[in-house]
Amino acid sequence: MKILTGMISHETNIFSNIVTDLKKFEERTLLRGREGLDFYTGTRSPIGGFIDASKTYGFELVPTVFASASPSGKVTDEAFETLLEEVLRGIKENRDLDGVLLHLHGAGVTESSDDLEGEVLRAVREECGGGIPIISTFDFHANYTELMLKMADILVGWDTYPHVDSYERSLDAGGLMMAMIKGELKPASVMKKPPMMPAPQAQYTGRHPMKVVMERALAIEREEGVANVTVAGGFPWSDHRDVGVAVIVTTNNDPGLAEEKAQEISDLIWSLRRDFLVRPIPVREALREAMKGKGPYVLADIGDNPGGGAPSDGTFVLRAMLEMGVKDAVIAVVWDPEAVSEAIKAGVGNMVTLRVGGKTDEFHGRPVEVKGRVRIISDGRFQNKGPMMTGVWTEMGRTVVLECNGVDLIMAERRLQPTDLQLYRSLGIEPTEKRIIVVKSSVHYRASHEPIAEKVIELDTPGLTSPRLAGLPFKRIRRPIFPLDPEMLGIVELKGFEEE
Repeated sequence: MKILTGMISHETNIFSNIVTDLKKFEERTLLRGREGLDFYTGTRSPIGGFIDASKTYGFELVPTVFASASPSGKVTDEAFETLLEEVLRGIKENRDLDGVLLHLHGAGVTESSDDLEGEVLRAVREECGGGIPIISTFDFHANYTELMLKMADILVGWDTYPHVDSYERSLDAGGLMMAMIKGELKPASVMKKPPMMPAPQAQYTGRHPMKVVMERALAIEREEGVANVTVAGGFPWSDHRDVGVAVIVTTNNDPGLAEEKAQEISDLIWSLRRDFLVRPIPVREALREAMKGKGPYVLADIGDNPGGGAPSDGTFVLRAMLEMGVKDAVIAVVWDPEAVSEAIKAGVGNMVTLRVGGKTDEFHGRPVEVKGRVRIISDGRFQNKGPMMTGVWTEMGRTVVLECNGVDLIMAERRLQPTDLQLYRSLGIEPTEKRIIVVKSSVHYRASHEPIAEKVIELDTPGLTSPRLAGLPFKRIRRPIFPLDPEMLGIVELKGFEEE
C-alpha cells in the first residue's frame, strides 16, 4: 500500500507586516522527499507520527514536501503555488496511490485566498479523484471551513494546547486511513461553529473552560460508532468569516449520530463562553511580585508571541525590568538580527551598548538602549527534549546572550517561541536556577516551564497577540461574535498602555 504524505503549515496573522515568502519557509522548515522522512524519523511530531503509523500498519509513505514557516503575515501566492505543485507532482508520479495523509495547519491565508488548506485539499482531491481516501491532521487553532470538510474524508485535529499530542493524532489518522482502505470505515462528518472567537490564551486545555470541553469531546470519541472528535479553538488573527471555534464529529456511516454529538459539544462550549475571557496582570505589578519570590516565576509576554504572528521584538517588559532593577532573570527570545550582529562584532566578554527591539512596527514599543556584556555567542541550534515536538532540531540563527545588570537577554536572528528548556541550556543558562523567566509566548511555554515554576503569570502587554481582541481592526470576521459584540455577552475594551 502506498500513502502519499506531505506538510504545508502556516498560521497567518494578517495584522503582521512580515511577508511570508518562500524564504520564510526555508528559514524554518523546507524539506523534500526522503530528506523530510529522515529528518522526522524518531521524533514526536506530526510527520513522525505518520512514519510510525506506516510501520504499525504496513504501508509505504510516498514523501513530497514538508514546509513550515513561523507565524507571520499572508503567504505569497508564489510560495503557496510552489509548495502545492510539489505535493501534486507526487500524485502525478504515483498513480497507484491508496491514500493521502497530510499535515496542514488550518489557519493559513494567502494573498489570494482566506483558506490555504481548503485550496490544498481541493487541488489534491481534483488530482486524486474521488476514490482515494484523503485524511489530514490539523493544529488546535485551525479555522475549519466547509471546503476543507468537503474535500477531505476526515479532518483530525490536535486535542491539546500546548500541542503535546501531534504525534498521537497522526497515529490516529494512520489508523483511520487503514480502516477506510479495508472498508471498515465509511466516514460521515458534521461540523458546528458557534459564534465564538476566543483569544488563544483562553484555549489552554489544562484549565477551565477548555479542559471541560476536551474531557467531554474525548469521552464522546470513545463511544461506539464514533471515529473521531475534533474541537478547534480557532485563530482570531486570520480575520475572515470562518475564524473561530469549530466542532467536527466523524462517525462510521451515521450522520445522525455525528449531528447529535457535534451539537452537544457546540452547546457546551457556548454555555461556557463567559469563562473564555482572559484577565492578564499589569507588567510592573507582576514584576514586583516575582522579585519577592524564590522563583522561578515564569512571566508570559502574551502580547508579543511569535508563535501567533507577533514580531518577538516587543520592549515593554524589557524596559520595565531594566528600570525596576530586576536581577537574576532571563528574557527569551528577542528577535533583533541587527543587535545580534553588533554584539557578535564586539565579541564574547566585551561590553557593548545596543538599541534592542521595537524595530518591526508601532505596536510593540520603542527600541531600548541596553548596555551589557556579551556572555555567549551561539549558532542557535538545539534539540527539543521536552513534551512538545520531542527530538526535533530547532534553529534560531545566530544567537547572543547579553548580560545586562542581572538580566540575561537572549537575542536571535530568527523568531522563536520558547517552548523547550533546552533553549536555555544550549546557551549555558539553567532555567531552574533563575528567579524570573520572561517568555514571549501565549500558552506553549507551559508544557516545559510550568513544571519548574513557582508561579506562572500572564502579562498584560500590548501587541499583535494580545487577548484584547477589540483593539485590532478586524474587517472580515462574521458578526456578531463573542467576545467582540455586546449581544454575545463579553465585550472586551482596549485601554491605553503606558511604557511606565
